[in-house]
Amino acid sequence: MISRLVSLGSVIVDLVLELPALPPRGGDVLATQRGMAVGGAFNVLSAASRLGLPGLYAGPHGTGPFGGLVRATLAREGIEIARVPNPLLDTGSTIAMIEPDAERTFITVTGADGIVEPADLEGIPYRDGDAVYVSGYDLAYPAAGPAVAAHVGVLPPDVFIAFDPGPLAADIEKDLLRTVLARAALVSLNERESEALGSLDAPAVVIRQGPRGATLHVRGESAVHVEAIPVERAADTSGAGDVHVGANLAGLAMGWSWPDAVRLANRAAAYAVSRPGPASGPTTAELENFRRDRW
Repeated sequence: MISRLVSLGSVIVDLVLELPALPPRGGDVLATQRGMAVGGAFNVLSAASRLGLPGLYAGPHGTGPFGGLVRATLAREGIEIARVPNPLLDTGSTIAMIEPDAERTFITVTGADGIVEPADLEGIPYRDGDAVYVSGYDLAYPAAGPAVAAHVGVLPPDVFIAFDPGPLAADIEKDLLRTVLARAALVSLNERESEALGSLDAPAVVIRQGPRGATLHVRGESAVHVEAIPVERAADTSGAGDVHVGANLAGLAMGWSWPDAVRLANRAAAYAVSRPGPASGPTTAELENFRRDRW
């Protein structure tokens, strides 16, 4: 039974822009700055925490204004931090460009979040019942991926590994990807990432399909399609996949079946896209109110 979520996935800061369309190469476009928010693996941790699954952040973070914002935001959500900050670098950031249909495009600049040494992972205080979240972003970072993959590869067999390959899935070095996939109990990814990686053999694979829901593949069983929760108008899809992963894990922690856990994740993701900004996973009460509004 899962009782805590430990994130090796890094937490960064999102600089969110609203724009009418992406500019052509060499062009320009007028945008509106929506704001700044902590994102990355924080979206997963906060979504799980708000639904009752406590978290521990075991990824890197830096010194400077972005690192300070990361720590303050984690503390506000009641998420503990396992590592001391990198004294030489600030946490990195992502420019998140949101178009009118809520589609998001990212530009990421790494900082302390892009550097992980084997020694950084040795002191993580794991305990029975931990699930470990791994992000493809960190595997794709040259100064982080080898250490993260090697660490995951030697975790005890009973540790539940949840892996989200992310938008950089095709850029992950093949040996690192194989190491993590060999240990993953859950692989959660969107259709674009699924096409990039091809067929995956894991105990459970969840292919997130946006407004069409999600398809669950449990090893040895027939695929199950779980319908989405209708949303009249998506405000922001940024972080919705992360919320889906966190809610899915929260459902499993409550002892729910795989289809029911994915159904919970679909509901949480629908809630998230109906509101602007990342890290907008619901609490249990907010999710119940959201459900009543639609039935």
